[in-house]
Amino acid sequence: MDNVEKLMASFPNLDYKFEPKMPDIYKGIIDDEIVYLNPRQTKTQLASTVSEEIGHYLTSAGNILDQESPETKKQERKARDVGATLVVTPEDILKCYENGYETIEGCADFLGITKETFTNAINYYRRKDGAIMTKNKDIIVFNID
Repeated sequence: MDNVEKLMASFPNLDYKFEPKMPDIYKGIIDDEIVYLNPRQTKTQLASTVSEEIGHYLTSAGNILDQESPETKKQERKARDVGATLVVTPEDILKCYENGYETIEGCADFLGITKETFTNAINYYRRKDGAIMTKNKDIIVFNID
């Protein structure tokens, strides 16, 4: 089972529909419990899109397509943070390191997500704690600038 299938299986109450007529500026849109997905994206992009749309499902309220107001920008950031942490756990970051991946690009490729999603997860963890402890008591300190 790939990343996309795992994410979708984790949220079976959502209905996932590929919408061929979706404009290319949108990768995905959620409306109530229906996630509309643009079929013209790679598996990597799709994994990141599905995670972000689930993030919207878990955190957002109302229509936030207009990104001009501070409130909608805040909701978008929160959804991206939550979505990114669905596909990049502290254990995933440790697995990247253990497998010799030390760049954003390498880690994102290893995890099957976009660089942007990996970066969003790292930035979230940095903002949240500065350092995190995995379930195995390994400590990850974020020192990226």
